[in-house]
Amino acid sequence: MIFGHPFVPSQAYVSSHDLIAQSVAIPVGCLMLFFCCRKFAKDFQSPSLSTKTFLVSGFGVLVVPLILGVFARAIVLTAYPLWLAAVAGGDTQLEFSIRDITDSSMRCPHMVSLADMPMMTGTLCDVPEAVRRTLYPGMKVLLTGRGTVNGLFAARIDVAPNGPVMLGEGWLR
Repeated sequence: MIFGHPFVPSQAYVSSHDLIAQSVAIPVGCLMLFFCCRKFAKDFQSPSLSTKTFLVSGFGVLVVPLILGVFARAIVLTAYPLWLAAVAGGDTQLEFSIRDITDSSMRCPHMVSLADMPMMTGTLCDVPEAVRRTLYPGMKVLLTGRGTVNGLFAARIDVAPNGPVMLGEGWLR
């Protein structure tokens, strides 16, 4: 979060750069799989292999490469537009589709999820309940804030029937 608002890459940028992001994420995940398998093989050869070591190494082989690949994809899809928006951004308005409005958590109350966004982006927190009630999945909304055509730091959501609504503090804590 920079400028007090969460960063959201544009759906156009995400869709046009997703192949590049996957081209980075897959080798990163494979490289991590190689290192985790190597560690697992080394642990398995140990004469004093404990159950805990076996389970932790096995977990690492199964889960860590996947998680690292997902994070690498998200970083590739957000790093460039985030820095561009922070350094050279101006007042921008971008269109997004709503994926879900029913989710909520302790870290992100009154959540609105945007469609077709990478992990760790596309979630707006503390959206006023009056605004959330007017939203539904698939609906188009306009986010306004500082940014470029590649993404923005969302400060306002424009909902067609109710007009612009300022979003509260506490986004993506």
